Amino acid sequence: MSYTKRVAGLAAAIMFTALCANGAGYQVVEQGAANQGTAMAGSTANANADASAAFWNPSAATAVDLEVGQTRIDATLSYIIPTLRFHDEGSQGILGGPVKNDNCAVNSLVPNMYGVHRLTEDIYLTMSTTAPYGLESEYSSNWIGRAQAIRSYLMTFDFNPSIVYKVNEWLSINGGVSAQYAYCTLTQYSAVQMGGTLIPGVMDMTGDSWSIGGNAGFTINYLPDGRIGFQWRSKVEHTLTGTYEFNGIKGGDISADMCTPDTFTVGIYQRLRGPLEKFAVMAEYAYTRWSVFDELAVEGIQGATPIREDWKDTSRVALGFHYYPTENLTLRIGSAFDESPVQSPADKTPRIPCCDRVWLSCGIGYTYGPFSIDVGYSYIFLVGNSNIARTEANFGEVKGSYSGHIHVISAQVGFKF
Repeated sequence: MSYTKRVAGLAAAIMFTALCANGAGYQVVEQGAANQGTAMAGSTANANADASAAFWNPSAATAVDLEVGQTRIDATLSYIIPTLRFHDEGSQGILGGPVKNDNCAVNSLVPNMYGVHRLTEDIYLTMSTTAPYGLESEYSSNWIGRAQAIRSYLMTFDFNPSIVYKVNEWLSINGGVSAQYAYCTLTQYSAVQMGGTLIPGVMDMTGDSWSIGGNAGFTINYLPDGRIGFQWRSKVEHTLTGTYEFNGIKGGDISADMCTPDTFTVGIYQRLRGPLEKFAVMAEYAYTRWSVFDELAVEGIQGATPIREDWKDTSRVALGFHYYPTENLTLRIGSAFDESPVQSPADKTPRIPCCDRVWLSCGIGYTYGPFSIDVGYSYIFLVGNSNIARTEANFGEVKGSYSGHIHVISAQVGFKF
């Protein structure tokens, strides 16, 4: 086999494995600082009556206080500060470096923007511009598992216009289309055969893609101060195309299939009454079909073989509370449990060493006339099985465990006009 085909086949196989791994477990649910104050509980019911409904459930945009012809815009910026440390427990890293314990976490900024426009008494238009999936991690270039991963970067942008129809006073429905862009860069240490000599070096791979998805949902206002919302977002199938470099020398073209999964979410918001009228309670349940990753196949690359994955569908549950000291001020608190799709240490990859997570969140919001400001904070810690025992052909075994936590700070500014 020629040098080019050897490297191209290797690059494509790695890219297929890693890209989907990055998406699994790194779904970006930090959509709206106001929602983050309750660990996203009540987001699908639009508990904060803001424009973030454009992402979570456009049909709940009818809860936004708008006259016909008015528009509300909300912009959010989240700063994610993770710590994710690998502790070696006997890795057998072919081409591995001398560093056995390493921290792969990288701080990230995630921007999102949402808009709602009331076109008529019964029709609303919404738009969300979000980054629903993403990851950035980077190990030392000399760590023991560098043959499986050094740097991983996945970025998605999703542009989602939707139309909402208010059927009557208690029911609204929506449908929309997503145009999604995905970009990925992957780096790892490898070796190729050239003229009978095995040459070690750094493999860099990049690829990007545009693709289309959809969403639909409904909201039921079962009481004047209570509502329940449901939203389905479809999977989005990408074929990323790009190129690779080995030791800085540009190689041929590569491609990889990547699929972001279907999600089903349901949320409820209820303002309490009587002596508890300054409080509200909200809850959220999300079901994500990560099992769509059953097999990853390389097409058009000689020598590449399908790679089997064994991820499971997952659930996320959240519970939150609001306290309204005044009509303009909201205090928030909430917690969530987020299930990992990785079933065993053997299925876990260094590119996405995912574990179950628990969220503890709080926040505050203030409204002044047509303007609003919200701040949210979440502390996320890992629970459950954090072990890894990943063996990849020709790249050895990464064996150990991970420990870590994540701080997320979000700020949101909204206004209507």
